Amino acid sequence: QSFPAGELVIFFGSQTGTAEGFAQQLASEAKKHGFDARAADLEDFEESEMAETSRALFMMATYGEGEPTDNAASFMKWVQNGEGELSADTLSGMQYAVFGLGNTQYEHFNAIGKMTDESLEKLGARRIFKLGLGDDDQALDEDFEKWREELWPELLRLFNPDAATADSSADAVEVPDIAYDAVPCDGKGDADKTPRAFTSTDINGSTKHYFSAVDAKVVVNRELRTTKDPGSTRHIELDIHDAGVEYLTADNCAVLPENDDASVTKLAKALGFDPDLVFKMEPKESGKKHLFPTPCSVRVALKSFCDIHGIPRRATLKDFVPFVKNPEHRQSLVAMTTKDGRQQYKEVIEDQGRSLFDVIVSMYPSFQIPLAHFMALVPRLQPRYYTISSSSTVHPKRIHLTVSVIEQAKPDGGVFHGVCSTFLQNLEPPATQGGKRTDEGQHGGKREAWPSCRIFVRDSSFRLPADPRTPILLIGPGTGIAPMRALLQERDAQRQNGLDVGPSILYFGCKKRDVDFLYEDELESFRKSGALTALHLAFSRETKEKVYVQHVMARPDNAKEIWQLVNCQGAHIYVCGGTSMGADVGKVLNDIVKNLGGMDASLATAFIDKLKAEGRYVQELW
Repeated sequence: QSFPAGELVIFFGSQTGTAEGFAQQLASEAKKHGFDARAADLEDFEESEMAETSRALFMMATYGEGEPTDNAASFMKWVQNGEGELSADTLSGMQYAVFGLGNTQYEHFNAIGKMTDESLEKLGARRIFKLGLGDDDQALDEDFEKWREELWPELLRLFNPDAATADSSADAVEVPDIAYDAVPCDGKGDADKTPRAFTSTDINGSTKHYFSAVDAKVVVNRELRTTKDPGSTRHIELDIHDAGVEYLTADNCAVLPENDDASVTKLAKALGFDPDLVFKMEPKESGKKHLFPTPCSVRVALKSFCDIHGIPRRATLKDFVPFVKNPEHRQSLVAMTTKDGRQQYKEVIEDQGRSLFDVIVSMYPSFQIPLAHFMALVPRLQPRYYTISSSSTVHPKRIHLTVSVIEQAKPDGGVFHGVCSTFLQNLEPPATQGGKRTDEGQHGGKREAWPSCRIFVRDSSFRLPADPRTPILLIGPGTGIAPMRALLQERDAQRQNGLDVGPSILYFGCKKRDVDFLYEDELESFRKSGALTALHLAFSRETKEKVYVQHVMARPDNAKEIWQLVNCQGAHIYVCGGTSMGADVGKVLNDIVKNLGGMDASLATAFIDKLKAEGRYVQELW
């Protein structure tokens, strides 16, 4: 195959696989337009390769509070040139364009996309197409599609003017090329069914957790809400004494969820797959990386590695069109995935909360797709991150999680069950006595394995001040209480060890005191012991007007206390919970600084920004 348009590398910084999916899509389209194109994981970034790249697109996701994704961290450090080691012509041979993936719910919207665009230019690279900014709070896919549709005509004008128009094949239905074969392991108890050892260079960067996560037994799983509340929040404890993982107080614990058995069985049946077939996913070309650990059974792959209950992107549905055998079904799916089908997709799939499982099992039950294509094209099941609600000093061998179980009514009358929270809710540890299990296997058979989940730990921005005398202001309504509980446990341990500990002020909110006041007994004992100096409560459903934590903070006496602690005593502020709550708390803090600090709007903003820069105002929002 000749490539008259020349080289094009599509780099991606991806946390959940979306930016990677965009990069793969662009690489596939670029080849059809005459480019020698490939998608490249920034995990594998090398300075010399970047300097030699003549044409590049960058798909850059912003993660958390304006941070790069894990796989792009080293690239971002390099390209920002903080030490000034790189000259202004380091990338003078590169032509580039950037598409950023962000969410306007977060303060630092698309920070990494914008930073990449600016930094590349400062190093001498030449922008050949406008910066695209996708908003996951609104319509990320649509933002990307619009950017993409304008990108190709411009790139073809520049690099392949003799090619057909970029639009000509955009809506064509073609069986997607995949880079893998699914090879059945036929032998019984064969060596080819044994787990393989993979090196880090063999593993796909965005799914490396599949290979490296560790098993942790669930030893406690109890309800935190009262019986008056139909919802559920679970307190879960994981035993890590021999798991090979450690954590620091209020770190993040990522849980690898599993799809429910009933859905897996139904999906396998609908696709005509034998759930017990053991297979290997083998890359067709050397250098292509493994997506998930095989050999494994189809059942394990569907349970652990396939996102079947998430709402599928239009690009994913388009990949699946060729495998729908019923002509009416196919035409219906085609209508949603063509250029003009955005509104229909929104109404039929997005607005109805329909998943890939729904599409295959209920809507269009005429799929015939080879195993390799399904496993390569289906979105990967992503880890869910929970802020650890325990202190590593007090509980070094256990990780505590505070998990809100997601259950939402769907427009079609069905119920959406959160994949990870439901999975965790059902991991019920067996009864024990004197450290030994008391449950017997059914019908005299073997006892079931102890329930466990696969986890890994990543750093959190929540760290107590180095000086224990520094006051801390904790704002964590609902399950946002998790890191606050961890920090209070740590403060209590410091106090018990004879350290001089500063004030700890907590703002907590929920619906009603007798319904969902999480960890009420523990917070009361912290108050009695002196670890918690003051507890301010907001019960949103106990009064005619809904009262939330930000309203309680704004009360004159509390506002004075907050200003005194922050301005005069160097207090650290920690906020955990929903993004809208975080924004409202931010507004209240800004008002307090303006009104009690006698500052105008710009000075108040600068004051708050300085707190953040010094690590004295830390947020983890979702």
